[in-house]
Parts: sequence; C-alpha cells; structure tokens
Amino acid sequence: MQNRLSTGLIQKLTAIGDNQLAVIAALLLEASIRHFSFPSQSVAQFVWISGQLMLESLPLLLVHYFAFKYRAWRALFIWSMGFIFYPLLSFALADFASGYANRSLFTVQGWLFVMVASLGFGVSHLLAKRHDTKPMLFMSRLFSLNSVLLMLLIVWAILWAGIFASTDDPVRNQPIKAIINSDTLIVNFWYFIDYLWQFLVMGLLVLLLYWINRYVLIRRILARSGVFAYVAACLVCIIVLTPIMASVVLVLPMNIPEWTFLPSEDYNIFSPINFRFCFFILAVSAPIILAFERQKQDKVLAEIAQRQSQTELQLLQQQVNPHFLFNTLNNLYALTLTGSKDAPTLVMQLANLLRYTVYEGQNHRVNLEQEIHYIQDFLALQAIRSGDKCQLTVRYPEQAGHWQIAPLLLIIIIENIFKHGVEPSQFSCSVSIDIQVNNGHLFMRCKNSLPETNAKPKPGIGLENLKRRLALLYAGKHNLNDKVQNDEWHSELSLELEPCSQP
Repeated sequence: MQNRLSTGLIQKLTAIGDNQLAVIAALLLEASIRHFSFPSQSVAQFVWISGQLMLESLPLLLVHYFAFKYRAWRALFIWSMGFIFYPLLSFALADFASGYANRSLFTVQGWLFVMVASLGFGVSHLLAKRHDTKPMLFMSRLFSLNSVLLMLLIVWAILWAGIFASTDDPVRNQPIKAIINSDTLIVNFWYFIDYLWQFLVMGLLVLLLYWINRYVLIRRILARSGVFAYVAACLVCIIVLTPIMASVVLVLPMNIPEWTFLPSEDYNIFSPINFRFCFFILAVSAPIILAFERQKQDKVLAEIAQRQSQTELQLLQQQVNPHFLFNTLNNLYALTLTGSKDAPTLVMQLANLLRYTVYEGQNHRVNLEQEIHYIQDFLALQAIRSGDKCQLTVRYPEQAGHWQIAPLLLIIIIENIFKHGVEPSQFSCSVSIDIQVNNGHLFMRCKNSLPETNAKPKPGIGLENLKRRLALLYAGKHNLNDKVQNDEWHSELSLELEPCSQP
C-alpha cells in the first residue's frame, strides 16, 4: 500500500514538473537577465531574485497548471484571466504605489517571457494529440525543430540588438548591462536595425552548422557509414568551416580594431578558441538532433503500426460477417425445407442481425446495451431451430447502457457454443451464458455440454479471430480462457470497458 502511494505521489509530482517546466525556465531567464544587470553578481543575489520572481509570478504558475486541466473555452477563459488580468492589476498597482514599484521585479519583459512559455507549452500539448488536419499539420511544421531554432535565433538577435541600441558605444563599453531601454531604443532605431542584421548574420552562421550537422553529417554520413565516418566528417567540417565563418564575422561593421565578435576576440581566424567553439556547436546540437530524429522515427513507426492494426481489424471484421451470415442462412434453409411456420420470424431475426452487422458492426465502439440486444436476437434465432433440444440459461448485466465495447466480440463465443456444442448434438443439451459488469469490467462466463462424439472440439476461426481482435483492441486489458471440463466446454472472458460519454 505504501509503495502504491509513493508511486502515485511520484507520478503526480512528475506531471506537475512537466507542466511547470517551460514557465519556470522563462522565470529563470528573466532572473538571469536581471542578475546580469547588477554591477556585481553572487549566488545569494541570484537566489533572492529568482525566489522573488517565483513568488510574484505564483498566480501565473497556478493559472498555467489549472488551465491545462480543462478543455476548449473553459481553459482559454482561465488562462486569459490569469495571464491578462493579473499582470494588468500588477502594473496598475505599480503606477499608483511607488513603494510597490520599487520592490516589484515583475515587469512587462518577464510577463512576455512567461506568456510565450505558457503558449508554447499549450501548442506542444495540442500537437501531441493532433489529428491529421490541415491546421494541425501547419502547426506541426511551424513548431518543428528547424522552425523553433530559427525563431529562437531571431528573438536572440532582436534582444541583443535592443541591448546594444540602448547602450552608448556598446562594443567598447564591455561588459554591458542586459537591459533594453524603450525610450533610447526609439531614438536609436536605425542603430537597432544596423545591429539587428549583424546579429542575424552571426546567428545564421551557427544555424548553418546545425543544418550541416543534421542533414549531412547525421542523416547521410552517420546513418550510412557509421560513427567512425561521422567523427571524421565532423573533424573535416570543423577544420574547413571555422576559418570561413570566422572570416564572415570579421567583415561585420561592429568589429573594432582592438576587439572582435569572434570567440577569440581577435583577428586570428585560426585561433584554437574558434575551432573549439565550432566543435562545441556540433557537440551540443548532435544529441538534440538525434533525440528529435528518434522521436520522428518513432512517430512514423507508430502511425504505420496503427494503420496495420486498422487494416487487420477490417480484415477480421470481414471474416466475422460472412461467418454469421453463412450459419444463419443454413438455419433458414433447414426451416424452409420443412415448411416451418417459424421461417418468417427467422427472416426477421436475420434482418436484425444483418442490420446491426452492417451499420453498427463497423464502428470502433458501440453501446454495450446494443451488443446485448444483438445477442438476444441471435439467441432467439437459435431457439427457433433448436426447439426443445437445448436448455438455455442466460443472465444479462444491469445498466449496460452506461458502457461501450467493441462490436461483435461477445457473439463469437456464443456462436462457437452453438456451432460446436448444440448443432452436432443428437440429444438434449444445455447452455449457460452469464454476462455481468462490475466496476467497469465485463465478465462473461459460458458453458455448454458437448456431444459424445466430439468431447474435445477443435476451435475454429471464430475463437482465433476473437483472440486476435482482443489483442489489437484490448491489449493488456482482457483475459480469455477456454477449456473442456467434465464433458463441458467452459469459456471465460473479462475485459475493461470504457464509459459512455453520455450514459
């Protein structure tokens, strides 16, 4: 019991951590930026800033957590109330209370960081459950690894361009404070544009290394020739590309005679520091690329497996329908030969069976009550042919309409009983069928007497069909046993049901 509680607690904390990770990352980014703006930095100072930001942003953390517990408009309403109403209230309080404004660390920049993180989590959460519709496919491409890295590069360039444009002669006044002054930025807007394109060039050079690593080194060389060839190709890439990209950086106007934007901070394109930086980019990007490639491959394999399962289920379903029709037509043929007055009733029962098979039998799930009615029609049909030869005892579940089940599963066991137990028997026989539902689980227990000439019948395609369909539809959620005991055939099936959306 204690282990179960510990496991449940760990799973709950893990779910909370997964939910809050993006927002906490945004808050730590804001805390780091504020920490860098101080003349001197210390661990205690960073912990204090981070703690205060977390405390002031606690309403946003709570709203972010609870918003994703609901769906559609309710989630959007909760999210809007937290991420719009609370920040506006905080900013209004800062305007009217100077003491609060001087102590508060919650700013427009931090609010934007947290809001973007929350929206990003929401989009990724939506894409994880996406369907193959055009909007979802577009969103999937928009938030692919390439697109996200490109957007991060643009944001990085904008931030540093804003910081440089907000500082007088930023290159010569290193280190500078990581603060963007909106008033200064408006005045120095053309300086901002000038810095922006140069930072974009440097970011694109880093992105170029990532693209070469992903599409050439990993997808082609590593996948085709193995690890040794990949390492050799990385070495060639570092030696050849580092001086070329360093030369491009040195062309940028931001460089000054005594300092450059190269990792080596000088004009030596062959400096070991530049080569180490190139190696660092390849080393960091490789595991990220491999993780995304693995995830993409797993998704493709899952989709292929799902299509194969659906195809196999359709084939199995096609095997079930002719099997029912064949046996029922045999019954009808036998009754018409004898001129039985029960033949019209049999035709009506046959129509009900075919109607259910054609219209309801093709669905993924049906109401359990519908499946029970189908079984009742089938048993009524069999009773017409069997007459007094078969003593039938049946018990059906109560409140079957509250649950849903895959169609045409239970009938396979019952049909197997009549095919191998009742029809071959020359004397009186007995059949017992007990179907019950308990705590969301269906339990079906059947037994029937066996004819003396066939004490150990061989199961036909029906039971094999049933076992395969159960393995596809209720993997790990079912149990099927059948055996011969005391000249009787016993079958037991248990499976986990799904509740109806509208019981």
